Amino acid sequence: MKLMKKLRPFLVLLLILSFVSVSVASPGKYARLNEGEVLPWDGWCFDGNAMAEIVADKELEQQRCELTVLKRLEEQQAKFDLQIGQLNATMEYEIQTRDTAIRSLQQENLKIEEALLHQNKFGWIAPASFGVIIGALTIFLVTL
Repeated sequence: MKLMKKLRPFLVLLLILSFVSVSVASPGKYARLNEGEVLPWDGWCFDGNAMAEIVADKELEQQRCELTVLKRLEEQQAKFDLQIGQLNATMEYEIQTRDTAIRSLQQENLKIEEALLHQNKFGWIAPASFGVIIGALTIFLVTL
């Protein structure tokens, strides 16, 4: 990403320089024709403006291609950064949910352990007190 940001001014500078620099035409046949004259060979005939446009397009095609590639790379980078952010947020949520569930289960386990210890310690009181009440009631009824 930093490399792309550093390359952008350089590419813009190259684009500006290509507009300013003099175009060198590829070797071939050429002739200056006046209006109404016939071209001495088969081929295309362009005026100065059309030829300059063709040469400029040819020179700028590579730069346009590079800029298009850079734009697409930046778009993909932004898309993937967004996906990474979403995945990180989902992961953080899942970690927090898991930790909360673990803490709740640990607290519930402690409560169950305390209840079991209490029942083991004092579990004999309820049946014993029930037996004492039944015994006292029997003695009371027998004495009547």
